[in-house]
Amino acid sequence: MCTSVLFRNGNHSFFGRNLDLQYQLANDVTVCPRNYVLPYHHLPDMPHHPAIVGMAITGYGYPLFFEGINEYGVGVASLNFPGYGQYAKQPVEGKTNVTSFELIPYLLSTCRSLEDAKRELENLNIVADAFNDRIQSVPLHWICCDQTGSIVVEMTAAGLHVYDNDLNVLANAPEYPTQAVNVANYLNLTPEYPHNRIMPDVTVPVYSSGMGSDGLPGGLDSMSRFVRAAFMLNSSKAADTEEATVNQFFRIMQTVEQIKGANREKDGFDEITNYTAGADLETMDFYWTTYDNQQINALHTRAQDLDSNTLLVYPVSHDQNIHWIG
Repeated sequence: MCTSVLFRNGNHSFFGRNLDLQYQLANDVTVCPRNYVLPYHHLPDMPHHPAIVGMAITGYGYPLFFEGINEYGVGVASLNFPGYGQYAKQPVEGKTNVTSFELIPYLLSTCRSLEDAKRELENLNIVADAFNDRIQSVPLHWICCDQTGSIVVEMTAAGLHVYDNDLNVLANAPEYPTQAVNVANYLNLTPEYPHNRIMPDVTVPVYSSGMGSDGLPGGLDSMSRFVRAAFMLNSSKAADTEEATVNQFFRIMQTVEQIKGANREKDGFDEITNYTAGADLETMDFYWTTYDNQQINALHTRAQDLDSNTLLVYPVSHDQNIHWIG
């Protein structure tokens, strides 16, 4: 399970996610330069495209991105969508046919804005091809954004749906409209000092700060994480600087992290937040932490060789970096 947000803070827009799974993946920070040839199953290869940065598995010679942003400030992240996601079994003539693992690089290679993405999605068909014999297609849905806002992309048995995402949050199942409607159950939550509305003529002692958030769901299930992330994100206040925005983003994502031992799956494995990662949509600077290394690491993406024709891969550290002062 995962959570993703677009955090718009003054002049800064930061897009990122938590990747939650029961096991560690061989993912690394990956830059896909402009001249790396992107192959597609049902489309011509793309030899030139905007540069992309994100977390990806690259051991198969292809960037299997979990999320990414391009140099024009468009971001896309894929999240697990079990029980709901359903792709076309075959390509559809006249449609733009991509597989689920190609959708992130396709949108980031063809779009310079969220409006571009909306136009591309109007004729898109997601095909249920496997990547190879070892990696099968899995049900996913996607959040796509730029500095103006975000959308959610879901393909179910009823077809492809694109939803405006005013909350700028995505978790897992159920479908986005159900998640958004569920937020109405928490309309009385507030970050403000609480007012006595149940018995306004009676003095009721306020015994704690933060009582305006009483009732905020604290579970690790996707609907609880969706509401919690939406509340934290849309209540957040931070200075209008990149450093403050980065710090606040990681604080927000910590509120929906998966702690080892707190969420045990049917197979007996504990789900954890493998990593938290995100990027400034303007500077393209990419930041990340891992479950075992809470230090924020970063890459100045624009300082790399973005005209290369080979993937640029930067391994992530899983060893905790502790700053000793004595």
